[in-house]
Amino acid sequence: MRIVSVPSAILAAALGLGAQTIPSETEFRAKLLAPLSTETNRQGDKITAQVLAPEQFKGDILEGEVKESKSGGKIKGTSVLNFSFQTLHHAGNAVAIDAQVKSVANSKGVQDADEEGRVVQRKNNLGRTAAGAGIGALIGAIAGGAKGAAIGAGVGAAASLVFIQMSVKGANVTFAPGSEFVLSVKERRAAAGS
Repeated sequence: MRIVSVPSAILAAALGLGAQTIPSETEFRAKLLAPLSTETNRQGDKITAQVLAPEQFKGDILEGEVKESKSGGKIKGTSVLNFSFQTLHHAGNAVAIDAQVKSVANSKGVQDADEEGRVVQRKNNLGRTAAGAGIGALIGAIAGGAKGAAIGAGVGAAASLVFIQMSVKGANVTFAPGSEFVLSVKERRAAAGS
């Protein structure tokens, strides 16, 4: 009997391990499956949306959580709702993702407005995520050279997940089930050596 040595990278590629599920910066269209509101949701609440497009992910479920929920008061305040989608359930697997909102439409199909028709302002924390990765890389490099820098960058990026902030002038920001989000989604890769 002859024993053949196969490098682990070739074996992993042949078995599909470590292969990327989502091409970088893929545009997803997804509909909210439950209400999302500063009136009822609190930090830590789970949120779900069903993927409508692209076709290869249609019907898959995006899962995330509310990071901050602040009502704006009765008349002049600004309501703020921060949330993130962190997981895509695809083909029986949970895929770690980062998602950034490109556009939103309420359940009535009105673009860039919540259920009450108030204009929604969107922003994300991508700058802070990049800074987190940079700081992690610097600390990793000091501690362990090039390999430490790669591990530190992954840890720094993971520690500063991308979140989505929606805000409106008014008492609450609210999205009903069926509200649609267009997202730029990328797969979050595990840090080297993990």
